[in-house]
Amino acid sequence: MTKVKVSGSCHCGKIKINATLIEGKVIACHCTDCQISAGGPFRVIVQSNGEDFEITGGAAEYVKTSADSGNHRIQGFCGTCGSSLYACDLNKNLFNIRAGCLENGSEFSPKVHIFGGSSPFWLKEIGKSSWLEKGPGSKQMEFD
Repeated sequence: MTKVKVSGSCHCGKIKINATLIEGKVIACHCTDCQISAGGPFRVIVQSNGEDFEITGGAAEYVKTSADSGNHRIQGFCGTCGSSLYACDLNKNLFNIRAGCLENGSEFSPKVHIFGGSSPFWLKEIGKSSWLEKGPGSKQMEFD
């Protein structure tokens, strides 16, 4: 089994994360809680066991009383820039790290999508939309 080590930070750089990931645990969560906190139709997470997760810079935390799953959990974020960094169980045994805060976060392709019943109807058609390489007026992208 290959151990993947990752590192990342919040947007302002105050908080740093280092972790070893659980192999194959790359998840796109479409629950309404993730949609609200991510500001989009889903959030991609990677998982790490608590003993393989290290954070420096003192993330602010708050307890989310109940996720869509009904589980209680802790949300970790930067108190300076507001970046959402992770969620974990109350005992901090399992961390769901926000892939977007990792240096190589775009390399992680979801292996499973969860809470698909909460996903917007248009998401399954997203490949049919126009995609631009950068902002408005930039080159149109083609997918093979």
